[in-house]
Amino acid sequence: MMTVSHTRSGIFFTLLVAISCSLVLVQCRKEKFTTDSSSMLEFSRDTIFFDTVFSTVGSTTQYLKVRNNHDESIKISEIVLETGSNSQYRINVDGLDGPQTDVEILPNDSIFIFVEVTIDPADAGLPFIVEDNLRFITNGNVQRVVLQAWGQDAHFHGGLNSCSDPFSEIITGSEIWGDEGDDLPHVIYGIIAVDEGASLTIAAGTQVYCHGKSGIYVFKGQLHVEGELGNEVVFQGDRLEPGYANISGQWGIQLDCPIETGVGPTIASIIRGGIWLYQSAGSTIDYAIIKNGNMGIQVDTTDAPLSGSNFALKITNTKITNMAGIGIWGQGGSIKGQNLLVANCGQSCAYFSIGGKYQMDNCTFGNYWSDNSRTAPAFALNNYYEDVDHNLNVRPLVNCDFNNCIMFGNNAFLTDFSEFVVDINTDAPVDYVFRHCLVDTDSNVDDGGEGHFVSMNNGLGPYLCDPANGNFKVSSNEPVMQGAFTGAEDPLTFDIEGNAWSGIPLKGCYTFNGNGGDNPCD
Repeated sequence: MMTVSHTRSGIFFTLLVAISCSLVLVQCRKEKFTTDSSSMLEFSRDTIFFDTVFSTVGSTTQYLKVRNNHDESIKISEIVLETGSNSQYRINVDGLDGPQTDVEILPNDSIFIFVEVTIDPADAGLPFIVEDNLRFITNGNVQRVVLQAWGQDAHFHGGLNSCSDPFSEIITGSEIWGDEGDDLPHVIYGIIAVDEGASLTIAAGTQVYCHGKSGIYVFKGQLHVEGELGNEVVFQGDRLEPGYANISGQWGIQLDCPIETGVGPTIASIIRGGIWLYQSAGSTIDYAIIKNGNMGIQVDTTDAPLSGSNFALKITNTKITNMAGIGIWGQGGSIKGQNLLVANCGQSCAYFSIGGKYQMDNCTFGNYWSDNSRTAPAFALNNYYEDVDHNLNVRPLVNCDFNNCIMFGNNAFLTDFSEFVVDINTDAPVDYVFRHCLVDTDSNVDDGGEGHFVSMNNGLGPYLCDPANGNFKVSSNEPVMQGAFTGAEDPLTFDIEGNAWSGIPLKGCYTFNGNGGDNPCD
């Protein structure tokens, strides 16, 4: 009996030793971490968006899942908010408050990060959209997740969009921004769509701020911008710092989509106008200021009827300035414009392409862009394009009239390119005429009686106050500045600033105010 008992004790002792050794081995085994800088973290989303509109001081929390999809553990050297202690955001990393260092994630495992933001909408010092980045550093590799929340009091429209769901908000009925007594600004985040049969009306004095890559897309609906002299509707970016007051490219429709190529994945960007009208019926813009975007207005009415007196867009008394790309762009469009200033753009001020119907009276297309080199003319009219199969597609120009306009820029008198380009293929019907316009081109604007060019001034600089700095008022009432055509339909009686034309209108959108000793450039 004693022998058996001794044997059982030995077995038990041996088992204890084995277990103890196993524990020691587990405790002493060194965890293996990947040190490869290409070992990326995976996030449940690339942007954390707080879309609550706060009526009082408000706080809300969202979470982010951070996953290690590798077969080795990974150590995150740093998880921080990039703006540091000044941030409106707070973070909790797997139960630990605040920024964290040396955060470990086991192989094929994950951690959670909770993000909280507190916003006081009455704080006028806040931007309309409060942004920060959550920064991760792993083996020297830096990754970021964007944090965004509504800021000060405003009407906010939209939210996150994606390539599969590009519209952050769709207007399906009749909507009005800037009702009487409501002076809050409107902030656009993402792409706002006005659907077929719907309408968006923006009342006089409304301030519209667009976040980066944001804008308004009108699909067979209507947009009505109803500004007034001295109470214009203003479209601009949402950065309020003084340093952004004259920075182009701050907003405009842009969708970045991942695509596969022969050499691997890349990003394809779809860039359109900040205000993009597609087969719109009867949109109107009066007394608006559109500035500091990628592209001002784009009008596509391809395959839509061009006959009759209707236009996709009637735009009057409006200033489009400081666009990184094109100011106003028609693609087979139908646009009627009067008293327009389209100025200082990184490409063309006006590009009317692949046919259409365009009628412009007393418009100034002046391009004195100086931010970087420019290779596009201030003004171009064209009626064809070449498709991906190198086939030439020619479309008609219908009732195209340009009267008392200025098409000029700071490339005038140089040899790089003309500031006025008319590139026409006659394989389709073409009906266009330029009357009493001041242009700069190497082409002949005396067509020998064909009727396309009437009383043109070519290569003579306009008398403008300070166009390089945005002052396009007329500095001298010289004969070269005098127009003649008043138009049988909708003749103009006032210029863009409400000054009466004294007799025959001048060229461009401004009359001359130098009579009686006044300084015309004030």
